Amino acid sequence: MVDRYVGKNILKVDAKDKVTGKANYPSDLKFKDFLHVKVKRATYPHAILKGIDIKKALQVDGVVDIITEKDYPNLNKFGLIIKDQPALIKVGEKMRFMGDALAIVVAETKEAALKARDLIEVEIEKLEVLSNPHRAMEKDAPQIHEDVDEYCTEYLSPKVPCQNILVDHHLEKGDVDQGFKEADFIIENEYQTQHIDQLPLQNESGYALYDNKKDELKIWAAHQWLHDTQADVAQAINMPKEKVRLIQTAIGGAFGKKEDVSVQIHLALAAMHTNRPVKLVYTREESMISQSKRHPLTIKAKTGVTKDGYLTAWEVEVIGDTGAYASSGPAVVHKGMYHCTGPYNVPNVRGVSYAVYTNNTYGGAMRGFGTTQMAFAYESQMDIIAHELNIDPAQFRYQNAYDIDSTTPNGQKLTKSVNTKRTIEAAVELSNWEGEINK
Repeated sequence: MVDRYVGKNILKVDAKDKVTGKANYPSDLKFKDFLHVKVKRATYPHAILKGIDIKKALQVDGVVDIITEKDYPNLNKFGLIIKDQPALIKVGEKMRFMGDALAIVVAETKEAALKARDLIEVEIEKLEVLSNPHRAMEKDAPQIHEDVDEYCTEYLSPKVPCQNILVDHHLEKGDVDQGFKEADFIIENEYQTQHIDQLPLQNESGYALYDNKKDELKIWAAHQWLHDTQADVAQAINMPKEKVRLIQTAIGGAFGKKEDVSVQIHLALAAMHTNRPVKLVYTREESMISQSKRHPLTIKAKTGVTKDGYLTAWEVEVIGDTGAYASSGPAVVHKGMYHCTGPYNVPNVRGVSYAVYTNNTYGGAMRGFGTTQMAFAYESQMDIIAHELNIDPAQFRYQNAYDIDSTTPNGQKLTKSVNTKRTIEAAVELSNWEGEINK
C-alpha cells in the first residue's frame, strides 16, 4: 500500500470527468416534462407569520400550484443534531431567520416561478431581532424557540436556564486557580470571529421524482451525509426511510455546507404534490441567505505564564452564535473549546462554551469544525504574550509545544505522530526567521 501511493502522483477518480465537463452535477440533469420550483422565504428575520395570500401568485401564467403548510400540516421538524427547523412556517408561528420557507411555488418555467414567488403577500408581526448572541443570552431577551424545553434539557447543565442558550459544555484539567498563582504574568484578551460562507462553486440544487404507484421518492442532489439526509428527509415528510432514495451526483464543492438539508424536502413535497419531475436550483443569494455558515465565536482567553515563558494556566469562555437553528452548532462549539490551547502544553485548563440561538443564518460545519476560530484566538494570544515578555514568538511556541506524552485540555495523552516541534523548526528554516530556537 505504501509503495503504491506514498510519494507518487495518483489520478483522482473523478478528475477526468470534471475537467472535460462530463461530470453530471444536479443542475445538469434533464427530465422530460419537469417543473421548476422556487421558495418564498421570510420577509423579516424575527416575526410571527399572521397570514399568507397566494391568490395573485396563482394567477401567473404557467404556475401549476403553490404549496403552503396548510397542504402538509403534519410535517416534522428536521436538523442534524436537534430537530428544530420547520420545513414550512405555519400561520401563527414564527419565522426565525431570513431563510425560513413560507411557500413552495411550482411552475412550468423558472420565470413564472420567480414572478409568482414575488407576488405572494405576507402579513407579519415584527419581533425584536436578536443578531448578537450576547444580547440573546440576557434574561429579558425574547425567546427565539418557545418549545426549546422539549430538547435543550438533554444538553444543558441544570444551572443554565434554557432561554436562547441551546447547549453548554464544561472543561477542567488540573488546578487552574493554583496555576494562576504560579504565574508571573496573567494576560486576558477577547477575540471575535465572523460569519464565513463556504462558497462552493456549485450552489444547492437537485431534482426529485415521485412514483405514486409505489409511493417512492427519488432525489438527485449533492449530499455530504447521504444516509443522515435520507433519514432526516424521510422523518420530515412522514415517509418510511426505505421509500426515500437519495442519488448522489457530482459535488461542485461543499466544505461542510452540504451536510445540512437544503433543497431535498421542498423538492420532495413538490414532486409528491404534482406527480411530475421537479427541479430546484438556488441562486447564490438564496444559498447565502438560507444555508449554513461558519460559526462566529466570541472567545475570552485568560492565560498565566512564568517570566521565562512557560504556560501555567489557561481559562477560556466561548460563545458561539449558532443562528436560528442548531444544525451542527452544539458539536462545533464543543470541539472548538477542546482546542482552546492549540498544540501547546498547559497543565491547568478550564473552559466553558455556549451555543446560542440568534436570528442570524444558522451556523454549521466548515473545514475544521470550530478549531479554525480557536486557532485565531490562541495564536493571537501566544503572539501577544511573547511580545509582553519580550520573548521570540517562535521560541515561545517551541518551548511550550506538544511532544510525545503531552496531554490535551480534555485529558487525551498523545503517544505518536506529534510533530509540532518539527513543524516549528521547518517553518523557522523555510521563512528565514531571524530568531533562533533554543532546543
